[in-house]
Order: sequence, then structure tokens, then C-alpha cells
Amino acid sequence: MSLIALQVGAAVAQSVPVPTPRPDPDALEAVPTPTPRPAHVPPASSEAGYASDPRFTLSGTPMSLADAIFLGLRQNRSIKSAYINRVAQKFSLKVAEDRFTPQFAIAGSAARHRIGDVDSTTIDVSPGVSVLAPTGAVFDFAWNNSAFLGESERTLSSIAELSVEQPLLRGAGVRVNTAPVRTARLGERINRLQLSATVSETVASVIFSHRDLLLAQEELALAKAAVGRAEELVGINAALISAGRMAAVESVQAEADLESQKLRLLQAAQGLDNARFALLDLLGLDLNSKIVARENPTPKRISPQADKLMSVALMNRPDYLGQLYAIEQSRLGYEVAENEQLWDIDLFARGRLGREYADVAPTRRVADITAGLRFDIPFNDLSRRQQLVNAGTDLRSAELQLAVIRSGIEMQILSTVSEIEILWQQLGIARRSHELALEAVDIERTKLSAGRSSTFEVRSLENDLRASEIRLLQARVGYLNALTRLDLQLGTTLKTWEIDLRD
Repeated sequence: MSLIALQVGAAVAQSVPVPTPRPDPDALEAVPTPTPRPAHVPPASSEAGYASDPRFTLSGTPMSLADAIFLGLRQNRSIKSAYINRVAQKFSLKVAEDRFTPQFAIAGSAARHRIGDVDSTTIDVSPGVSVLAPTGAVFDFAWNNSAFLGESERTLSSIAELSVEQPLLRGAGVRVNTAPVRTARLGERINRLQLSATVSETVASVIFSHRDLLLAQEELALAKAAVGRAEELVGINAALISAGRMAAVESVQAEADLESQKLRLLQAAQGLDNARFALLDLLGLDLNSKIVARENPTPKRISPQADKLMSVALMNRPDYLGQLYAIEQSRLGYEVAENEQLWDIDLFARGRLGREYADVAPTRRVADITAGLRFDIPFNDLSRRQQLVNAGTDLRSAELQLAVIRSGIEMQILSTVSEIEILWQQLGIARRSHELALEAVDIERTKLSAGRSSTFEVRSLENDLRASEIRLLQARVGYLNALTRLDLQLGTTLKTWEIDLRD
């Protein structure tokens, strides 16, 4: 159950446009395109401009948040690397599950000998099979064929050998012998959770980076607008000086402000490039690509409840679920270590059946059968006891680590829920501040028209208006980022965006 399902109902379904350039369709076909847009994430704006100045535009391919996530899933190097590692991880599981599969082999040799003036040839061919049963029994079968070809003697033997050995204490039992397979399967579940965590963290990183680019674009827009206003003020002052209505020294402050605004513009341009490079790097695209983040960051209020969110996190967090599996692995390891403390008592049987042929002797039949009981009872082998001590320590440490993870999850959720409430209040204050700044500019312009104000006062209030706009945008983005962090902390990022790993 995702954050959206808990708080605002079903997500708003919406088709995701494919941006230009298109990614390689053969790359990571296992990762689908995210098709929904969560209810708290606003749709992309149809305008290419910005909140501060609709006339301000940047050249480049528009990229919405959904477009960025789509490209991130297809092109991100961390996700590609995780899927490459999955190939080896899946094969490791296959090897573990092959534990009870009969293992076939064939061994042989052929050699030519010369001792003095006597030449001879020996040939050996031995196909065989070995099987480990879930009870711990080991079956070995070999068909040994050998030939000796000499100048005065030739011999040939064909003997089948079968041996069976069944432990009675140490190494006996289905649970002990299947423990490696069950451990590997638990490890596979942990690997899948780690893949889920990698993809979730990458999606969150793309979201944060996309919003950083939005902020950088807005800051550049404000910097350009500030330069324009400063130039306009310098021009007005020049006209007043020419008309003899202002002293030349009074224009120094305006000119200094103009240079300061130009410096801020260069810094904003550099910040925009850095934000664009960071997003392109996450998306695995050419850093020279020209993209423009396009989104209308107007969030909807969500009132999360920490107690409900905690249960959601415990059902979805990859680190918490992975630690549960790790505890099960440790318990299996402890069971195996307990079994290692038992005595070695084995039943065994061996048989050799076949014939031996020779030129100088009659054919001899081979029929040897042996059965018995073998035991090995150690009295002061501390290495076995050490295995049990280490296994017990690992189990207790794993259980303690689970408590640490649970406590960390609770702390994260409580902190983020509190942050969300505070950020919403800050957003409301930022909205009110922006409205008042806009009203103040309108009033001052009216006063200027009536000759009761100055151009400097109007420009000063306009600067305050632009600053309130950037604070409002930062408050909106900050609130959305907090929701994204909460989604990540709940382990529901993939569910929110309906991303199926198809692993």
C-alpha cells in the first residue's frame, strides 16, 4: 500500500510523453515506463516559461518529471550495473539449487611406455556419476575400464564400482543438507530487495535533480530580470543627470548595483549548467544535450499519519525486509553449526563387480562387497565449538541490527512527517508574503503615477517581489521533495510510480 493510496486515493493516470532524444529500445527492456503521475505531483506546465517571468525562455528539449524518470530507468548506469550483477546472482542461486543434481564425469588417460627395449601402452577410461541425497547420503558410481598392451602380455579389465555412505549424526537429515539451498534462496530475495532499493533511490535522485534544475532555471530568470531592471534604472539616472535634475555622484550606487547583478547572473548561469550536468549524468545522456526542466511545482496538501506509515514501511522497506531474511539465514547457519557438534557416525557400503581378462591367464571375475560402520569421535576439537559460537553471535547480531533498522525507520518517518507539516506552513507563509509583495508593488506604482514615489522605490519593491517568488518556488519544491523522501523512506517509490522491475 503506497503513500498515495493511504493519503489521497488512487493516483491520477496520465500518459507519459517520450522525450527527445529517444533511448535505445534494447536497453534494459526489463524496466518498464512509469505511466502514472502521483496525485501530489502536479502535471507538467504547458508553458515553457517560468513563474517569475513568462517572457523568459530557454532553448532546449522540454523535459517533464515523468520524462526524466522514464529516461533514468532506461539509461541510468547504476540501474544497468544492478541488472548486470543480477546475472551472476541468479546463476549463483542456480548453482546452489543444483546441489542434489547427479554430477556426471568421465576421466581417462592413454600413455605409451618404453622401458629398455620393451614397448607398452596403457589405456584407462572411467565414466562415473555422483549423487548427494537430501538425507546426506552420497552415492558414487564409476565404471573403470583399463587395458595394458605389451609385446608379450595383454590385459583388459572392466569393473563397476558403487559406494554408498549415509551419515547418522553429523551431516545427517534433510533440514541440514537443504540448508545451503534455502540460504541461497533467501539470499536471492535479499538481492531482489537490493535491486528494488537501487531503482527506488535512483528514481528519487532523478526527481531531486530535476527539481534542482527547475530552481536553477528560475534563479537565472530572476537574475536576468534583475540585470534588466538595474540597466533601466541606470538609464533613467543618466537621463535625469543630462536634464540637470540629478547629481552625477548619485548614480554611482545604481551603477555598482548593476555590476553586482551581472555577477549574480554569471553565478546563476553556472549554477544552471551544474544542475543540468547533474541531471544529464543521472539520466546517462550526453552532457552537451540541451534540456529544459518543465513542471508546475504546485503541490497538494497531504496529512500523513505516522502510526499508519510505520506499518507501511515495515511491509515495504527493502532494508528491513532484507534484514528479516538475513536473520533466517543466520538461524539456518546456527542449525548447521549445532549439527557440526555431533559425532561422525556413518554407514557405508562398497561393491566392485566386473571381469579381468589376460592373454596368459583365464578370465577372472571380480565381486567384492564391503559394508560397515565408521565413526570419528573428537574429544577436544575447539574448532567445532567455535563454529557454534560464531553462528550464535551472528544470529544475535542480526536480530540486534533489525532493532536498529526499525528504530531508524521510525525516527526517519517521525522526522519527515513533522518536516512535511512545517514545510506546508512555510509554503502558506511564502504564498502570503508573495501576495503582499505583489500588492506593495501595485500600490507603489500607483503612487509613482501620482508623483508621490520614485523609480528607485518601485524597483526596490520589485526586487522584493522577485525574491518572494523564488522563496515561494523553493517552498513548493521543498515540500514536494519532503514527500518524495517520505515515499522513499516508506519503500513505496516503485508502487507510487507503478514501476514493475520484471526481474
